[in-house]
Amino acid sequence: MRIHFSNVNFSSRTGPNTFAHRLASELSSMGHAIVDHRDYDTALVFIEPGGPLLPGKRIVQRLDGIWFKPSEFETNNRRILSTYSVADHVIWQSSFDRDMIVHHWGPRQGSVVSNGIDLDKRVPHIDMDGLRSRFKKIFVTSANWHRQKRLRETHDLFFNFQRKEPDSCLLVMGSNPDYTVNENGVFYLGSLPHDACLSIYDQVDWMIHLAWLDHCPNVVVEALSRGCPVICTDSGGTREIVKENGVVIPEKFKYNFELLDYDDPPPLDLDLDLPEKISVSNSHLDIKEVAKRYERILLGVD
Repeated sequence: MRIHFSNVNFSSRTGPNTFAHRLASELSSMGHAIVDHRDYDTALVFIEPGGPLLPGKRIVQRLDGIWFKPSEFETNNRRILSTYSVADHVIWQSSFDRDMIVHHWGPRQGSVVSNGIDLDKRVPHIDMDGLRSRFKKIFVTSANWHRQKRLRETHDLFFNFQRKEPDSCLLVMGSNPDYTVNENGVFYLGSLPHDACLSIYDQVDWMIHLAWLDHCPNVVVEALSRGCPVICTDSGGTREIVKENGVVIPEKFKYNFELLDYDDPPPLDLDLDLPEKISVSNSHLDIKEVAKRYERILLGVD
């Protein structure tokens, strides 16, 4: 099968593009050809088309949510909705995404398929022995930061843990942190290569990902792939990939798919105790199995 990845930049490190690169590599290893827009059997459209699509060819749209600020809903979703209306199949990253989009736009032929990753990927080891000698428990958080990701609340939750266990630290990874402190035990690492992030996930104790109404965050997929348990909330699709592999904090505000400002998240109850140890099961994130689901959908047999 000849597959065209539309609206994908394989050299970009954003979440959708990172997953697209992993998926394309796996589909190639399965014998499929990844081709440009001039001739293909199926177009796999990430969100909306990156250019004209060939008439008469199969269209599969992969969605990671829609714009749901009131000021953005009509204008920013126009091309996404147009593709949704004509796609032969829609892939939603989470049941949350499916339910929200169906609520606004009605049902379509489609499937829920989460992001995946190579669970056996070997990465260069980053020496964290010096940090581990100073701190008994190491937390990490990672995002391309903006208010929806709740970096301020992540700090607050960490400080609650630190009061109970003073020998703890927090590693903040990712670009443009929108909230910073100058406190003992908090380190800002900036944007790091994926392999460096994976090596860090190998060695830390917990990831904190409190983002409000997130879809299927790649940083959580990556952390779980390395056996790192995750603290998240019950909003959005994150809890669907965390499953029993962490701690889920209930949101006070119950979201019913209304249009709102997702960059104004509601407060959380951050009084939380952690279990001593969690054994992480991550087979549901295996890119080999995820690619098999995509293969059946792209072929039109699922």
